[in-house]
Amino acid sequence: MFSVTRIMLVVALSLFSVISSASTHLSNHVMAVSQSMSAFYMYSLSEGDNRYKTEYEKHFQSAESHLGKFHKEDAVSASDLQNQWKRLRPGLKYDFVDGAGYIIPVAVRNEFRAYLTKAYSKLTNTLGSEMDFNKELFHMGLSVEVMSARFFDISSALYGTMSIANKDGAIDPIQMAKNLNARLERAKSLNIPDAIKRDLRQVQTKWRFIEDSVVNYKDEAAYLLVYFNKSKITKLLNNSQNLLAKA
Repeated sequence: MFSVTRIMLVVALSLFSVISSASTHLSNHVMAVSQSMSAFYMYSLSEGDNRYKTEYEKHFQSAESHLGKFHKEDAVSASDLQNQWKRLRPGLKYDFVDGAGYIIPVAVRNEFRAYLTKAYSKLTNTLGSEMDFNKELFHMGLSVEVMSARFFDISSALYGTMSIANKDGAIDPIQMAKNLNARLERAKSLNIPDAIKRDLRQVQTKWRFIEDSVVNYKDEAAYLLVYFNKSKITKLLNNSQNLLAKA
């Protein structure tokens, strides 16, 4: 009887490990897609600065790698994303037109937006109501990257917010910002290393600096500041995760 119970426990733990690992690959995939979108549209907003091309190509590769790992561990859940990504990915490139700049077809832009919305929705459906602080740190950064990706999408779109459809509402920057602010406030009361608290204070300051632009799509000309600060926020949160692992 004991051996049977023990075997069942081992199987359950192994299954939980696989699910947790798959969720991690999906989280990292959504992160990389968000970062690639910001860099991709920043390339056109900067009139072809190759620094951003290097970045979005790097993030595209990361997105594909994590999606492949996610598919290996949960083929049923990942198959629709993988099929959609394979159709989308070849079209994610710019044509330069004299007098018009860097052009991407509206249909491709809409597909890219829809893909991020779908991937993010799939991820949020896998998350429980409770998560440890390490995951909280990651998802703070993920929220900032997803909101920023939507900002750069809108900032570079010909019709701005008018191009957003009801189906894109699964990414709700207003609610996501409220959740992020609540997490940052809650972290102040936690018993965590002072170095992490310092990082989180910087995160909060930098987030407040860009929040109104990112959430309400205001001051679109401030995209350089948004890009710098969102990237710095992610680095600070990654650093906090590393510090937490050593604590």
